[in-house]
Parts: sequence; structure tokens; C-alpha cells
Amino acid sequence: MDKPHTRSKGFTLEEIAARRQALKIAIADQRKAVDEAYRQVVSPFTEAKSVTKYIGSNLLSGFTLLESAVWGFRLVSRIVRMFRRFR
Repeated sequence: MDKPHTRSKGFTLEEIAARRQALKIAIADQRKAVDEAYRQVVSPFTEAKSVTKYIGSNLLSGFTLLESAVWGFRLVSRIVRMFRRFR
């Protein structure tokens, strides 16, 4: 009925220490990845001290000079049309 239990050979202390060290390294790598992801998400808001600096540095940096000129022309023409309607 009772089966004799033989003690299964587990991990040695050296293996445990090596696995623990490997896990600590993996945790440190994951922590660096999380910190970098957090920094990328939050950095546009922390770097900009004002709204104009945010618009000037982050929003307009993706546009070329020609695209900015076209956007400016459209914006000015819409404002002029709006004022003409109310005359």
C-alpha cells in the first residue's frame, strides 16, 4: 500500500544561486524596459514648460516647411472667410 518514497534530487545550492542571479538580471532588464517605456510616454509632457514650447518642439517638428506654409495659408484663409461672413 505504501510506496517507499525516495527523495528526489533537487537543486543544489550552486544551481539555486545561479538561477537566482539569472532571475535578478532578468528583473533588472524588465525594469529598464518599463522605465524606458514610461519615459517615452511621459517625456512630451515633462519637457514642455509651456504650451507654445510643446507645440513648437513636438507638434511642428514632424512637419516640413512646405507643409507648415500650406497649413498656415489654410488657417489664415479660413479666418478671413469667417470675418467676411460676419460683415
